Amino acid sequence: MRSVLTMSLTLLWVTLLSYAGFLRASPINTVAHPSPVPVWLFDADNFEFWRDGHGQYQGYYPTLIQEINKRYGYHLELKPIGGEEIGRRFNSNSYGLYAGVIKTNARAQSKILSARLFDIEVLAASLDRTAAVPEDLNYTRVIFRKDDATRDQVLQHYPFLHFRQRILVGSSTEAFTMLRNRKADFYINDDSEMDDPQHYYTLSRPFSDLRLPSVMGFSPELRGMRDNINQLIGEWQQSGKLNALENQSKRDYLVSRINITPEETAWMRNNRLTLWLPKNENFAPLLWQDSHGYHGTVMDMISDMRDLLPIQLDVKYTEDYVSHLRQDAWPMRMVNIVKSGDESQAEGIIGPALSWHNAYYNRIDDPFLWDEEQVRYKRVGVIRGSFSALYLHQRFGTDVTLLPAASIEELINAIEQHKIDFILGDLSSLEGSLRGNDLFRGVLKVAGLTRSDYKIVSWVDGQHPLHSLLTQIHRISSYRTQMERHPDASTLPDFSKNTFKIISIVLFISVLFSLCLLWLMWRQMKQSQAVSRSIVEAMEKVNRAHDDETGSHIQRVSAYCGLLARDIGLPRKMVQEIERYASLHDVGKIAVPERILRKQGPLTEEEFNEMKLHTLKGWRIIQGLGLGPVAENIIHYHHEKWDGNGYPEGLRGEQIPIEARILALADVYDALRQKRVYKPGYSHEHACSLIIAGTGRHFDPELINRFRQLHPKFQAIYDSRAD
Repeated sequence: MRSVLTMSLTLLWVTLLSYAGFLRASPINTVAHPSPVPVWLFDADNFEFWRDGHGQYQGYYPTLIQEINKRYGYHLELKPIGGEEIGRRFNSNSYGLYAGVIKTNARAQSKILSARLFDIEVLAASLDRTAAVPEDLNYTRVIFRKDDATRDQVLQHYPFLHFRQRILVGSSTEAFTMLRNRKADFYINDDSEMDDPQHYYTLSRPFSDLRLPSVMGFSPELRGMRDNINQLIGEWQQSGKLNALENQSKRDYLVSRINITPEETAWMRNNRLTLWLPKNENFAPLLWQDSHGYHGTVMDMISDMRDLLPIQLDVKYTEDYVSHLRQDAWPMRMVNIVKSGDESQAEGIIGPALSWHNAYYNRIDDPFLWDEEQVRYKRVGVIRGSFSALYLHQRFGTDVTLLPAASIEELINAIEQHKIDFILGDLSSLEGSLRGNDLFRGVLKVAGLTRSDYKIVSWVDGQHPLHSLLTQIHRISSYRTQMERHPDASTLPDFSKNTFKIISIVLFISVLFSLCLLWLMWRQMKQSQAVSRSIVEAMEKVNRAHDDETGSHIQRVSAYCGLLARDIGLPRKMVQEIERYASLHDVGKIAVPERILRKQGPLTEEEFNEMKLHTLKGWRIIQGLGLGPVAENIIHYHHEKWDGNGYPEGLRGEQIPIEARILALADVYDALRQKRVYKPGYSHEHACSLIIAGTGRHFDPELINRFRQLHPKFQAIYDSRAD
């Protein structure tokens, strides 16, 4: 009897365990919802959600919600609403699911959230500025979208940021409009909202350590749905379907933004498009070649044309590209060279026009080219049929002896054998060849640059049937190139104990290696700083040898700049860079002819226009030296004026970088105090009155307010370091 009872209990226990196992293995059923369950999401066009031409919902969440309904028999229904309303509903736990929720620590503790769907990257968009690190955003005008968790996360993770102005807008469209009108410097938001394919923007990634998980949120009544939805998310993550859905949604969204007319569709169906590209000459950043193949915005656009358009496309490469460019009537020129001021081809330009100039190389012991006229009657080696050959022929005619060669290697051999005096070519090709040649790295140097009378652009004949379509593709390709990234793997495999032991040993070795690497990096940084100081000192000596400027003037201007920069509270690193590079503000004068620089009387209008070019020439001289944006801005913009009447760009007000505004005030004060050939030295009081009179016209009013307090220290600096 006892054995029968025991067997019965055992059988019952096994049955219960089996039933429990069945429940665990089966999907978790939730309470049925007879009416549709709303899925609230932000109503803004991006890859997560958009409407097609027929008003149908497309994108990441429509596809995902459709799959959830199909698998579990739910009746989830998308409800796009405004950002303010969705925020209010989510915070008050209103009934429904919430798509596109940014997961934060506070929300993870107080809200019901799903597993991670994808990571959001926070970007900074600008018309023409970049921000490599968060500190680059200090003292700039920044736009955030209202009712957006991205703003809260940025301010929470980077409390040291101090914006000059924080602007809140209701939509990305409003933010991009403000950028175009130069009412702000940056727009900060997640990557899904950085799409304005009608215009060109620079997208920066200053927040490299900030990744925001995007999840779904549930109101308390729908808590039971979470396990089922998480089960689907987990399966799709492991199979790669979730990542594939994200990538496909992004591609489909870009395609949806392309307006293809029936005529364009018919042309692409019945014709092949042929694009000719240079084979042996670089035109970076449009196109360049290295050991890994061809790169640049042109190659990106060709890839996107093949991906996004139903087009038959042939790409062909030719030597003597510039010669063919002038002789052959190509209706499409992905690399086109136009002369500044030439409006004959303006209608066909489909992208930004970039200034284009080539570099002269000579032997390390030969002099620099202070004036390009010095190459007249010299022997110059060029790549046969290249832009350099055309440029020299148009600029100097027969006054320059051209020695064409088939390759850069031939040119290097020719200069080694003293058969030529200079090599002229594009910087990327020459530097690429010299990088692998240790011998010539220390033998040749950049001696000077050509005049920037030319620009490189992508061009399509305005009458071509695909002109409008390729204009759209160029803008979308520029956006897509900047947005490309490679997410880290989100899942990890299971490890055995032995595997963990092996990993531990590898990690230990890695830590040792990392410490050694950090030491080497620290050493390299110190060496780089020493090299930077040497470059600055060398440029100062060259500039003083070419100009009448004294070393004392340079030291005083640097001291004034440091005084002002510290007083307005700029970051310590920026203050140091302003002090260090202030001495280079007039380095471009080494490229100004001495007949102008040392002229005793007043300059003619033509001479003054030539003198004004020293800001651009100086900027170009140091661009390749890696001194950074502070140095470049000081040299490029220190003659801009607060009212917009300065040069070279005519920037106005806060469009002028703060370091250039500081330099302008410091330089003018010292110039007023110094005795020059065209004027006497003014007293401190007279110099101050002239500077204060320039408030709001020449100088930043805020800096003038600081100058009113600091002017005795300016006087002390001048008196203690007088010539």
